Amino acid sequence: MFCKHDLERLLTVDAAPAVSIFLPTHIAGRDIRQDVIRLRNLLTKAQDQLCEKHGLRRPDAEAFLKPASDLLEQNEFWRHMDRGLAIFLAKGVSAIHRVPVELPEEVVVNSRFTLRPLLPLLADDGAFMILAVTAGRARLFCATRHGIAEEDAGLPQGVAEIHAETNYENNLHSAPPARHADRTDRGGVSMVKTHNFGEDPEELRKAHLIEYLGRVADRVRGHLKPFRGPLVLVADEEIQGHLRKDAHLQGMLEDGVVTNPDALEIDDLHRRSYAVVRPMFESTRRTAVERFNALYGDRNMAERTTTRAEDVMVAAREGRVGVLLVAEKDKVWGHFREDYHRAFPLHHETDGAIDLVEEAATETLLRGGEVHVVTKAELPSGASTAAILRF
Repeated sequence: MFCKHDLERLLTVDAAPAVSIFLPTHIAGRDIRQDVIRLRNLLTKAQDQLCEKHGLRRPDAEAFLKPASDLLEQNEFWRHMDRGLAIFLAKGVSAIHRVPVELPEEVVVNSRFTLRPLLPLLADDGAFMILAVTAGRARLFCATRHGIAEEDAGLPQGVAEIHAETNYENNLHSAPPARHADRTDRGGVSMVKTHNFGEDPEELRKAHLIEYLGRVADRVRGHLKPFRGPLVLVADEEIQGHLRKDAHLQGMLEDGVVTNPDALEIDDLHRRSYAVVRPMFESTRRTAVERFNALYGDRNMAERTTTRAEDVMVAAREGRVGVLLVAEKDKVWGHFREDYHRAFPLHHETDGAIDLVEEAATETLLRGGEVHVVTKAELPSGASTAAILRF
């Protein structure tokens, strides 16, 4: 999961050169081998740029890229891929993110990291989470409309863990011979309440299920602290009821997918979960576009809007952009002059140039504004970005 706190951390890196590598990847199959070759080729390009543009010696460039080149020999790493891979390298910094969006095949070596390809994950109608729970296991996924990736959230893996801990606790209080015969070494004892073996089996089952779901909720709550998007719960009716009543998970939508998630293929899990968030995402995006158009078309309110990328970028740096619309793939190259506090657009990319659209988007996100990735047709003619200003 690539979230706003990852964006903030990467943007604070001030150690040129900074290498950003993006590539599309395959989840399974023989095409995984092509992903390894693709990364190898991108690393060759990165090494050439480090040497030619930034003056590194070849051995130093190889050492700089080592965290990424090490991945080429890690077969296990490539068995757990998603639709895209993003790698960020700088002095003292190595960040590797599998993401559920298809990324362009690109390497950028500059004075700071490039984050534009990841904007669909950070937009207000971009990413959502899926919590799939059965009595046998719990899984957490990060998803977009494009794809889905399982998170390494360390969730409890079923009520069986609670059963085993309860039996262990009961054995501790039984006679020594019985304890010796049945004891299993689990490396510790949980906080599960001890139950008598004569207790009603159905009550015991419910107590274990509730304890298990409470632990799942605690882990999910901790894992999602930096995430501000919606959460879709996929579970049967009983588990839905317990989690909705007791868990109070941040962002959990009232509507979920009421079914056994283990009976769904991963594509079906994604499709049915996205169907829950899609109306909300589309409504949020449509409302933002309609609001901009209403202000833009009103002579008395038009000054609350701007579509010039250089003006949008400066306004974003000043914290004045409340809502930002950006065309999905457009780039506007330019320079920012601190002494003039102005941005100047360029006709094409040059050394030291920045993408004014990316700069505006990241600054808006960091200052609590909304960012929506839209089609070119939804923006005024010729514009790559459009903003509603707070003041």
